[in-house]
Amino acid sequence: MKILIVTTGYPRDSGDMSGIFVHRLAQAMYRAGHQVTVLAPGDRHARHRGWDEGIEIVRFRYAPRGLMRLAYGVGGIPEVWHRSPCLLPLFPFFLCSMLIHVLLLSKRHDVIHAQWLNTGLLSLPAAMLSGKPLVVTLRGSDLKKVHPRILDHLALDAAALTSVNRAWFQSLLSRYGRKVYFTPNGVSTATRVIDIRNRFGIADDEILFLFVGTLTRNKGVDTLATAAGLVREANRSVRFFLVGPGDPAEFGLHRLFNITWAGRLSPAETLSVYGACDAFLLPSRHEGRPNALLEAMAAGLPSIATGLPGVREVLTPDCGILVDSGNPVSLSRAVLSLAADPAARKSMGKKAKSRIQELSLDWDSSASRYIRIFEEVLSCAG
Repeated sequence: MKILIVTTGYPRDSGDMSGIFVHRLAQAMYRAGHQVTVLAPGDRHARHRGWDEGIEIVRFRYAPRGLMRLAYGVGGIPEVWHRSPCLLPLFPFFLCSMLIHVLLLSKRHDVIHAQWLNTGLLSLPAAMLSGKPLVVTLRGSDLKKVHPRILDHLALDAAALTSVNRAWFQSLLSRYGRKVYFTPNGVSTATRVIDIRNRFGIADDEILFLFVGTLTRNKGVDTLATAAGLVREANRSVRFFLVGPGDPAEFGLHRLFNITWAGRLSPAETLSVYGACDAFLLPSRHEGRPNALLEAMAAGLPSIATGLPGVREVLTPDCGILVDSGNPVSLSRAVLSLAADPAARKSMGKKAKSRIQELSLDWDSSASRYIRIFEEVLSCAG
């Protein structure tokens, strides 16, 4: 089968985290014996065309190389617009270029797989003109503010909609019927553990709480910063270890002595960090089914996470602690509770690892689910 994956983010090199889960899904589809092409936005630091471990990568141009900065900033396209409104005039060229490339590439592929709702909407005209079935995966932030009529329009003409979140799947299923599928992400694990204590000058007796993600309000970094200040007053042995791109000064993280910011690490390095920490934090305000949480659980870490629907699906009470969104007091109390109980951390971490194994969350299984969907929509189209 020839699969065209359309996405607004894809790693530009081995150290880039942009759309890393799309990359891992594409690799799994290729391992299953399928031909995979990925269409992603161009970037000043990436080649227009190339191959990556058997996967064809096409990056569409929409501006002179030096101006192609819409898609790969911290927080993705919405955050880039907010920080650099001068780039807004490029957006029509971005839309037109993506649509043209989807149309041209779809002619030599069997199915179009769009990541996120907006990408699906952009791919829809090309799919209708080429006659190729369009499958759209809804991942999280794309459902946050969408008008129901827009979703209705997409559901009417797309061959299938998939959701990584079971709660959203049930909601979509009740609205659109058998056209909707549940497709959870896989989980990647590390082959080694790096010594972050020696590398970042962290004392052996400090209890490390790990955060992985972009430094944005949506990820709850403002809540984490306030909670870290409260924890500092109560327990000086707790240290927060943050991995991800962004500006720590935006949330006052640089003024907190119990926070270590590692900055942007490569995907392989990020996976290697989990095993060196004692617990994981996910204070996000909105998530689909957060990969970082799944990776932490697979590494045997207990977690403290916001009680979002996609989180509750995987993080049971014996694996971690659920807290209120945007509530630093709730978060700090959970941190202090877990920091004071090493036996609970060990027990929760062991059960978290078992929970991931129980759910069979791996990328090959995820790819198999998608392939079955593609086969079904192709059969219907035939």
